[in-house]
Amino acid sequence: MTTTDKKQVIVIGSGIFGMSTALWMLQDGKYDVTILEKCGIIPAPDAASTDLNKIIRSADYADPALAGLALNAVEHWRLPEWEGTYHESGVFAISASDQAEGLSFVESAYKNCLDLGLAAEIIPDSKTLESHAKFAGLKTGGFGGRKGYYNPIGGWAEAGRAVEVGLKRVRQLGGEVRGGAEVVGLIKDGKKVQGVRLKSGEEVKGDLVVVAAGAWTPALFALPDVSAHLPPIVATGQSVATMQLTPEEAERYSNTPVVFNLDDGYYIFPPNHEGIVKMAIHGAGYVNPQEEVKGVSIPRTKLTPGAEDGAIPKVMLDHIKSGLAEVYPELTKKDFNMTRLCWYCDTVTGDWLIDYHPDYENLFVATGGSGHAFKFAPVIGREILKSIEGNPAPEYKERWAFCPPKELVEPAAEKGDVSTDAPETTAAGADVRAGQRKVLKVEDLVTSRDLRAKL
Repeated sequence: MTTTDKKQVIVIGSGIFGMSTALWMLQDGKYDVTILEKCGIIPAPDAASTDLNKIIRSADYADPALAGLALNAVEHWRLPEWEGTYHESGVFAISASDQAEGLSFVESAYKNCLDLGLAAEIIPDSKTLESHAKFAGLKTGGFGGRKGYYNPIGGWAEAGRAVEVGLKRVRQLGGEVRGGAEVVGLIKDGKKVQGVRLKSGEEVKGDLVVVAAGAWTPALFALPDVSAHLPPIVATGQSVATMQLTPEEAERYSNTPVVFNLDDGYYIFPPNHEGIVKMAIHGAGYVNPQEEVKGVSIPRTKLTPGAEDGAIPKVMLDHIKSGLAEVYPELTKKDFNMTRLCWYCDTVTGDWLIDYHPDYENLFVATGGSGHAFKFAPVIGREILKSIEGNPAPEYKERWAFCPPKELVEPAAEKGDVSTDAPETTAAGADVRAGQRKVLKVEDLVTSRDLRAKL
């Protein structure tokens, strides 16, 4: 097939959805792909996927279909082309007996692990959890009296480096990755999108436009020269913090697993090769509505003027400190060295948005990661390509649709609309998120003084 015979594809965004889609298209051989990234630095340093690390949950889903897909992703993570970015530390998924939503998720995920042939180990109580071999020689904080299971398959990936590896492979396969190429408009001809217009004024033409702009997707669609409707997706900021261990401390904690608390969303990683420990809250998050784009929530990141310090709300740092005390209390004596708001693109149900835009025949939307897409980086592009080619996996077709059936999203109070009384959860079992979404206020953010340990 000659270059002129190939379909010319424009991918907006160089994160997980965009990078993986480009990889699978280029491997297929029928497509020429150009990735347009608004940031001048690639990978974009403020993208959710450009991070220290991300959890790789293998089969740790209440939904059997997602559990199987997650396990398939791990098989791909292990392949040489991902250059050792995946680390199989194992994952503890835990919940308290009186937390119905979290416990239900843990119990269903454990069953799916067993059904998929994994040697997951039930943890019947907190004493068993504390005495587990993975925590040998370490003082733990009782894990809040929780129980759950240990999955030896899974762990974490070096997120930023994995994106770099994927984009390098895109280039090796002949794809083009352009930084500083901010899309501000669509070139439309009736129901056909002929290409995109950049902030510089340049027009880039193509046969297919794939929007994979992550948390910036709602803001992009609100621009006057794009002006296309979306389902109710929203950018939410999630709170992350890190601390630096000494070489001796890093060695002591080096064999620990990922610990993931499904009740309040607290999770913590083992130290990376630099001795940095990351912890965060997988919760409802914060929104940052801006009047200039019709009240759409726009990510406030370290590339945003005035937000370079990456400060998170103080209440969330307190939450992270409490979670740390329940897992590794000795580390509460140490300062934090960094915080960050990691911005998700959330759908109502937690299922991703992977479908053609109904108003245009060649505009495709691949977004709505909802905080649980990174682990699928090696295979999500395969699923996106299936949908682009009109052959989506039947188990996901309705769940990933631009306009899913009403029974999947209504009534809103029961389908992912967060409240103070229950975690954000879904009938589809896409994921479980704790808390109530709040508006981000600058006056509520931490200062450098808040990062210091109180001895």
